[in-house]
Amino acid sequence: MEKNLYIDASHPNETRVVLKSGESIEDYEYEGLKNNLIKNNIYLGKVSRVEPSLQAAFIDFGRDRHGFLSFNDIQSDYYQIPQSDLAKIKEEEERAREELLKESELEEQKNINEGNLNANDPVEVKPESELESDAPVTGGTQVDENQEQFSPVSFVKRPEVRFRSKRYKIQEVIKPNQVILIQVLKDERGQKGAALSTFISIAGKYIVLMPNTPKGGGISRKIFNPGERKKIRTILNDITIPKEMGLIVRTAGSNKTKNDIDHDLQTLIKTWNEIKENALNSIAPSLIHQESDIIKRTLRDMYDEDTDSIVIEGNEGYKKAQNFMKLMMPSHVKKIKKYREKVPLFFKENIEEKLNQIYDSEIKLKSGGYLVINPTEALVSIDINSGSSIKQKNVESTALDTNLEAAEEISRQIKIRDLSGLIIIDFIDMLSFGNRRLVERRLKEQCRTDRARIQIGRISTFGLLEMSRQRLRESAVKWKVTLTDESFAMKILKLVEVKAVLTKAKFVELKICEKISDFMKENFIEDLKYFEEKNLIKIDIIADNTLIIPEYIIDLQNKTKKIIETVQHIEKLKNLEEQKKEIKSFESPIKKKPYKKKPFFKKKFFKNPVV
Repeated sequence: MEKNLYIDASHPNETRVVLKSGESIEDYEYEGLKNNLIKNNIYLGKVSRVEPSLQAAFIDFGRDRHGFLSFNDIQSDYYQIPQSDLAKIKEEEERAREELLKESELEEQKNINEGNLNANDPVEVKPESELESDAPVTGGTQVDENQEQFSPVSFVKRPEVRFRSKRYKIQEVIKPNQVILIQVLKDERGQKGAALSTFISIAGKYIVLMPNTPKGGGISRKIFNPGERKKIRTILNDITIPKEMGLIVRTAGSNKTKNDIDHDLQTLIKTWNEIKENALNSIAPSLIHQESDIIKRTLRDMYDEDTDSIVIEGNEGYKKAQNFMKLMMPSHVKKIKKYREKVPLFFKENIEEKLNQIYDSEIKLKSGGYLVINPTEALVSIDINSGSSIKQKNVESTALDTNLEAAEEISRQIKIRDLSGLIIIDFIDMLSFGNRRLVERRLKEQCRTDRARIQIGRISTFGLLEMSRQRLRESAVKWKVTLTDESFAMKILKLVEVKAVLTKAKFVELKICEKISDFMKENFIEDLKYFEEKNLIKIDIIADNTLIIPEYIIDLQNKTKKIIETVQHIEKLKNLEEQKKEIKSFESPIKKKPYKKKPFFKKKFFKNPVV
């Protein structure tokens, strides 16, 4: 099946990337001015305060909100303790790493000798940015919540948590105003600040370099064939890796030569040297290293050798892709093509129409069934319905075919929409235990290409499947649950009644949008009359076209029509210019009035002098 990568970089304020396989969209990335991500950026920060109750520190790294740095994410080199104690901690960490490496090597050798090539098939799909080390993984679909997850960070953290937490607390080893080099693990979201770590990881095309994690290396969990892992282990033993560094071979590093991996390693070491030099010449807080933009990330993470071509619309994006590909994979520059036609690229390839479906909650399937996706505050619910799918001979066969097709579509939709957190899928009920396992296996197979970490459970007797997905970025589509017109009108009436009784108001002016105003006058006229007669008040409903459905203004007045209290709910959507003005006004110093020197003694003090 033809597989192409399309990049729309013609718009000055946004860049969109689509990976298309045949007629279906397999992956989608979006980056605009308003949602520039800081994940994986490296900053030189300063400890603003230490919280013993949370066993964490808050770091000032140049953003409006301070970042959250957990004690487990602090490297032991930053501990302000005696050198003798620090040396003991280093020895314990080294001993723990060697034990883990020996266990993983023995497990791999055992699988090779037994001919079990799929023993380490991962239960959950790991992202490229958080690849697992060589540690063995158990099979099955049930995930133990207490089981530790391995990553470039947690591979080093495991021995640290086991030894240091018994002897030291964060307030004993980290001090305020201490300068520290950190990397952003999670972006800011809502009122939450960014999650930070001192364990740096720099991603390349084939490997992830961990420059301050000695001997903390491994192989991607997605490379679960023991024979392939042994081949990669041989390559890692042949190349020269600095003692103070570790690396992880990514999934793209499978079937690559020693020269390819070594070239990627040298490029990342050069990048790390530049980061250290910038950090030494900078004053905290400051940005030291910025993660690549969307075009470079796409060529690094999304592009592979199976991709037939890379079509780019936009001159600047085309030049940027060419320059980056020359450094990373010079032999693949010929695959980059510039789009020159007048019709926009996404319209020509029938992508724009399919992308607009992410704004719809209902997705139709080819068999006649459909999905209903409802994101909520706590989870995402996906309901599957057979619809007009009646091609099979019985109900069980129809349910199986619809569920299999839905599993493939769900794996695409969660990537395109970037659905994350807890996801509950309500499959059509199937009586056969084997059919349930087929659907589970199909969903897992389709999710293997997802870069996010995914955990998948089993289908219960109620037809429900629970899965969780890592948040890679903030979704381009934001959903909001609102009340219906009838429920909103009832809410306003009850609120007016409560406030009028409590404040003993005699006149009430209710300002709402014209749609709700007409709806209340048509459907709630009797309720309004009853309420007015019961409480001896007068309610005036005023239509205000400047308000939208969730907004209202209630003016409570006394007998003389003097306003006693005003209850309102206004949602203001600030544009980019208003936000910039607020930031400038916040950053500008406060202008104080010039101080006028006044005489200390006044005449009135001398009217009755004290002798």
